[in-house]
Amino acid sequence: MKSIVISLKSAIDRRQHITQEFQNHHIDFEFFDALTPDIAASYAKNLPINLKNSSLTGGELACMMSHVSVWQKMIDEQIPYLAIFEDDVYLGEDAEFLLNSSDWINPEWHIVKIEAFTKKVFVSSNMYPIESTNRYITQLKGENLGTAGYILSLQGAQKYLDYLAHHQLRPLDELMFDDFIACGSEPVYQMMPALCLQEMLLNKETPALPSALIKERKDRMHSEKKTGLYKVKRETSRLMRQAKKTLFAKELIFK
Repeated sequence: MKSIVISLKSAIDRRQHITQEFQNHHIDFEFFDALTPDIAASYAKNLPINLKNSSLTGGELACMMSHVSVWQKMIDEQIPYLAIFEDDVYLGEDAEFLLNSSDWINPEWHIVKIEAFTKKVFVSSNMYPIESTNRYITQLKGENLGTAGYILSLQGAQKYLDYLAHHQLRPLDELMFDDFIACGSEPVYQMMPALCLQEMLLNKETPALPSALIKERKDRMHSEKKTGLYKVKRETSRLMRQAKKTLFAKELIFK
């Protein structure tokens, strides 16, 4: 199985981190030069997607189109399985075994999220142990945001491209690991414990690899905030989801 890490050519510190991290786990990988906002906007215009009424920032669109470019690369080069990472991840135990081969992947698993992001996730009760590890695969039944680590088959890449062509643009992680799960057109699976974690979540107090995209996203969300009844309904919905997760969701750890 091939591994690709999406990274800006100018992100020297992040590229040094990734090179060291993957070398420590004896995993070959390739950098994919992330698109900048200007290039991403031009690239998006040539795709069958609707850019009208999109509130994505330039950075958010660049992030999305960088991942989309990798999906298209899979299809163009007929890559059977591809592990796709962002450039601030840490890898866990078994990484060498799981990322250097696709033999452990069931042919029906076309989208496998291997990242821990949301602390608790809704998953199926069906668990599929991964041989020679203490991990298992289960189907995601609710959101687990973040796009820092996932595995696609050719069919999985095509499914996401098709979905993108027929739905309103939203931040990539919400589209991939919330909206797409809710639509139910293709199962999305989760590795548990997760195999990778973003540095900002591992070192919350003093992150060494800060992300400008996080601030961009927060600023956009702040500008979109509404007042009155909408805010009350949104907060009520958030509290209900939180309570449901506390009662029924399963803890997702990085190991």
